[in-house]
Amino acid sequence: MTEKSRIAVDFSMSVLERTEAGKLIKKYEKEFIKPYGYIGMIKKIAGYVFFSAAIFTLLLMIMQIIGAPHDNSLMARIRVLNIILLALFGLSLALFNIQDMLLHKIMKKNEAVEKADDEIAQRVKLTRYFVENITNSITGRVYWEYVRTSYRKGGFIFIHMRNNNCIVIPERVFKSEHEAIEVFDFICAQIVLRKQQVG
Repeated sequence: MTEKSRIAVDFSMSVLERTEAGKLIKKYEKEFIKPYGYIGMIKKIAGYVFFSAAIFTLLLMIMQIIGAPHDNSLMARIRVLNIILLALFGLSLALFNIQDMLLHKIMKKNEAVEKADDEIAQRVKLTRYFVENITNSITGRVYWEYVRTSYRKGGFIFIHMRNNNCIVIPERVFKSEHEAIEVFDFICAQIVLRKQQVG
């Protein structure tokens, strides 16, 4: 397939596939796009401080619940408030987990229907000169010299543009693993060729 000068694939991606691809794109950005290291360090420090404050607050609440004397009315009210806050905190964590499980279950249930949906269908054309992404609402063409990189990960082929947009092709649309590798090799060959021509 790399000998061909034009490759076209038609597919519809389910919400579950788009979610999985989005996670892989974010992982790729975390791994490779680090323009300013100290900004990432500030974010990590802020996260650690917030996590430490939350743990410290939870420990104080638990200590007050366990060790508060029952005769002082102010301490008894604080103890009751701490029990309520702790229960609300636990409830919110449980609700987050339930929401994630339900969302994943619904996405799995609707996956087959969404993959066959013509409304979200798209066609990706790969030629020696450009990548074209065609949907029902929009068509975009990007010449190879504006493509930054391409990689395969998690059953998808990702084509990253210089403007940080990304075209995602699920590998399930190909007849075999070998065909997916040939398409990926074609993409990489075009990127290398254009980089050599541009200099």
